This record gives sequence, structure tokens and C-alpha cells, in this order.
Amino acid sequence: MSDNQTAPQAGGTDMGLITYICFAAGIVTGGLGAIVGVIIAYVDSENVRGTWKESHYQWLIRTFWIGLAPYIIGGILALILIGWLILIPLFIWYIVRLVKGWTAYDKKQPIAKPDDLLFG
Repeated sequence: MSDNQTAPQAGGTDMGLITYICFAAGIVTGGLGAIVGVIIAYVDSENVRGTWKESHYQWLIRTFWIGLAPYIIGGILALILIGWLILIPLFIWYIVRLVKGWTAYDKKQPIAKPDDLLFG
């Protein structure tokens, strides 16, 4: 098997795709989907080590942890309305990272700079 492919998951399930779906679901579940997604990324990361999918798990894990503090702070401050000045840019940043990552994943391409703070 080449470096660009991984062994199929049990039952043919693509856990990377499921992880992206969980992160997208996090938008409408108040972050719960992203929590499930980051757990999947941590658990399944050993199975994709050394493949193009590894960078996607790094990307998603960083997206979760970088976004967590602003999400909590913005959520608390939203009670006095100023939190929206944090939450709106955070939402845009999150969407851009999901679209960029999911697009590359669909093309079976690694994320060029998975450790990048902004957009890789």
C-alpha cells in the first residue's frame, strides 16, 4: 500500500470524513459535535500516521483547541453583547478552516501547514 493510502476502516467507514461531519455538526449543536470529532481524531490518529490523513487530524485537533478559549470567553461575554465581537469572527474562522480542510480531504490531499494558526 502506498504512502498516500490507508488501510480501510472496519466496515469501510471513513473516520476522517465522519470527523469533518462532526465538526460541521458542532455549528448547530453548540460545539458538542466538535467534541465528538476531536475525540475521534485523537483515537483514530494512530491508524493514519504517516498518511495524507494525518495532517487532517492535526488540523482538526488544532481547530478545536485554538477555538475553544475564544468560544468560551465569547459565550460568556455574549451575555453583555460584547461577546459577539469575538463569536462572529470565530465562526467565520471555523467555517473557513472546515471548508479548506474538507475540500482538501475530498481531493485526498494533505493540509500543507496543519499547525498554522489561521488558514494553513
